[in-house]
Amino acid sequence: MLNPIAYQKQFIVNEEVIDHFNHVNNLEYIKWVLKISKEHWNSFSPESVREEFGWMILKHELLYKGQAELNDKLLIKTWIEDFSAARCTRKTSIFKGEKIIFQSTAEWCFVSLKSRRPTRLSNEILKPYFKDL
Repeated sequence: MLNPIAYQKQFIVNEEVIDHFNHVNNLEYIKWVLKISKEHWNSFSPESVREEFGWMILKHELLYKGQAELNDKLLIKTWIEDFSAARCTRKTSIFKGEKIIFQSTAEWCFVSLKSRRPTRLSNEILKPYFKDL
C-alpha cells in the first residue's frame, strides 16, 4: 500500500469568487484544484525535472458536497493516490472546518515537454510524493 505525502494550504474565500447565488462559483473549485496541483508539483519536484517534464490531465471527476461562502476559511489538500507507467491519480479535498465540501479525482499523464508524448514515471520522479517508495 502506498503512503502518499499530501500538500495542503489554508485560504479565505474572497469576494472575487462569489457568484449570484452568494457562494463560491463551481468553476473556482476547478481552478483551486489545478492551482494546488501545480504548487504540489513545483514544491516536490526539482527544477531540472520540471524543465523537462510536465503533466496533462486526461480525466477529472468532481463531487460538490457543500458550499463555501464569502470569508469562509478553507483547507485544500492534494496527494497522488496511485500511479502506473505514465499516469497518476491525484485526489484533492477541500474542507470547511472538519467537513469535506468538495472532492476531486483526476487522472494525469506524465509527458515530455519537448515531444508532448507520454513518458514513463521513474522512482526518482515519484519518490518525493510517497513516504515509503
